[in-house]
Amino acid sequence: MDLDPLDIRILKALQDDARLSFRELSRQTRASVPTVSAHVSRLERLGVLRGYRADVDPLQLGETSVFLVVEAAAGQSGKVAFAIAKLPEVRRTVKTREGRIVAEAILPRENEAARFLRKVGKLRGVVAYEHHVASGRVKDEPRAHVAHGVQVLVACFECGKTIEGAPVIRRLDRREHYFCCRTCEAQFVDRYRRLKAAA
Repeated sequence: MDLDPLDIRILKALQDDARLSFRELSRQTRASVPTVSAHVSRLERLGVLRGYRADVDPLQLGETSVFLVVEAAAGQSGKVAFAIAKLPEVRRTVKTREGRIVAEAILPRENEAARFLRKVGKLRGVVAYEHHVASGRVKDEPRAHVAHGVQVLVACFECGKTIEGAPVIRRLDRREHYFCCRTCEAQFVDRYRRLKAAA
């Protein structure tokens, strides 16, 4: 699903400063406040805008950033990734196409690294891992590269498959629902109406 030029301008502005009001967003994007509000709401519903956070640098607070590269047992990368993500020290976890898990953990003090790494090594399914302690940040840009032509991966509300091309959009109770085809739309709407009538 394509993002329009206004979506792109909104996302770029919010990546620069997530504290912008709708009025300031309206001024920067040259769109009306209600239009900006509607676009932001839609981007939130689609999961493109996941939240608004302060960007606090842990290194400036004297904390330690540890990067992990973890190898999981065959067929266990998903379970290991979720186990690592549950550790309270871990702030970001991704799985690679090769089945490895990459994570960043933030520790209050560097001398806590050994204890944290023992916890990682004891997780079921961890075969091996390496770690690297950050000594400073060289570049730290917003993670998404927002540019014209970018698309949003949207899952069909009925079958769950990623929608390719333009979605079928159905508005129910003032909320947009996205479908991959008319068949999925009809099945969803039929079940939705039956459940609503039974409520």
